Amino acid sequence: MPRILAFAFFFSILLSCSQRQDNDIDGQKTGHDVTFTESDEDFCNPERGYYQQHTLWFRDGQLPSPPSSKALELGRTQNRTLTLMLFYLTDFMDGDISEEALDIVRQSLQAHRDAGVKAVLRFAYKDGYTEEDKPWDAPVDVVLRHVGQLKPVFNEYKDVIYVLQAGFVGAWGEWYYTSHFNMDLETDADWEPRRQLIRALLDAMPQDRQVALRTPGYKMKFFGTETADSITAATAYGTSDIARLAGHNDCFISSSNDVGTYSKGVERELWRADTRYAIMGGETCAAEEHYCNCDKAFEALGEYHWSYLNSGYHTGVFAVWKQGGCYDEIARRLGYRLVLDYADFSGSFSSGKDFHLDIGLRNVGFASLMNPRPVEFVIVRKSDPAEKYTVGNDTDPRTWKAGTSCTLSADIILPAGLEPGAEYLLCLNLPDGSENLKDNPAFSVRFANEGVWDESAGYNIIGTFTAEP
Repeated sequence: MPRILAFAFFFSILLSCSQRQDNDIDGQKTGHDVTFTESDEDFCNPERGYYQQHTLWFRDGQLPSPPSSKALELGRTQNRTLTLMLFYLTDFMDGDISEEALDIVRQSLQAHRDAGVKAVLRFAYKDGYTEEDKPWDAPVDVVLRHVGQLKPVFNEYKDVIYVLQAGFVGAWGEWYYTSHFNMDLETDADWEPRRQLIRALLDAMPQDRQVALRTPGYKMKFFGTETADSITAATAYGTSDIARLAGHNDCFISSSNDVGTYSKGVERELWRADTRYAIMGGETCAAEEHYCNCDKAFEALGEYHWSYLNSGYHTGVFAVWKQGGCYDEIARRLGYRLVLDYADFSGSFSSGKDFHLDIGLRNVGFASLMNPRPVEFVIVRKSDPAEKYTVGNDTDPRTWKAGTSCTLSADIILPAGLEPGAEYLLCLNLPDGSENLKDNPAFSVRFANEGVWDESAGYNIIGTFTAEP
């Protein structure tokens, strides 16, 4: 039976971060006990990157088949760890979602769990906006009942829900062409149905998960927020409505206002500020090279801290990026991309003794980690990986912001079971924050370095030590 011991008696964990300039991205530290080589490989990492879309339609009395875990696993072969999981609830526009349909939603999310991927989740009623497609959504009271029915599913499978897009309103769930939520939004009464839905979605989702709105203007209207009221380091990741409302832009860099995503400059300012702490993603929708060329793309992806992007649309934009030579770098830098620079050690590597380490790291991605996850040090016997010791700490990796260099400093007491003369690996582990997934290496964070990743365990190897007497 493996010896897995958790130690909470660390002395201190200190983290300091500083801004770096883009021209420092490739710089290497010297004069340290261990230095690391940055990798330019594109690889799987959870909760970031290009996504693949999977759509299920409940219509004409037919029950769709949920995606299989094998189908979802194929995405990982292309370094895709996210899907847009879109459900059209057409058959239930006049009443409750059937138990059979709810079970298919559960099976779909279970398949994500089994496949090692997560979902950007959306619900809608119609996938067209013509007169023949009307009504484009369900009555307000029906939508609110549906959200209530889905609440237990959200709580049961929150571990594989990266973010919930608000959805439900209008064609494709994109909050524009709507039959029941008012097309003309002038008075408070006009806005109230959408405000009720947002309240219901925030209540239905677990408090450590975010709900994404289609435009920043919705957030400003619902809560009366201005740029000065944006999420800050002090309010980030809390349970307030403002902290939990993210964004998605489904016409990214497609026109001067992203096809109606922005109506005034202050809305851009809000998203620039909020997305330091709230999830941003979506898709492009038009290949206007003036707006989507590589220089404009890099600027906007960094400015709005993009974490995820549709891998299938718009193909014209991808052609511009490939021609401009930036497609692969965008793939690598969507979301967070953490790089180890160096590690310094001091103290005695022997049972029960103090051991100090300083680890230098950088985030060269466009965004940071967004959902909670722990940082652990794991000591593994090289000849017997079943013998391992986990040392926890209270560092929050979400503070490793895009464009910063950080020093992670730790003083720990080494476990009592180390055998003198035996070799041990010291590893850095960022497992998933949920009990369901924490031991699944598919959901652990990999650093962008050569020769550090242990795929079977999901650990990043910092160094090798021989236990001292």
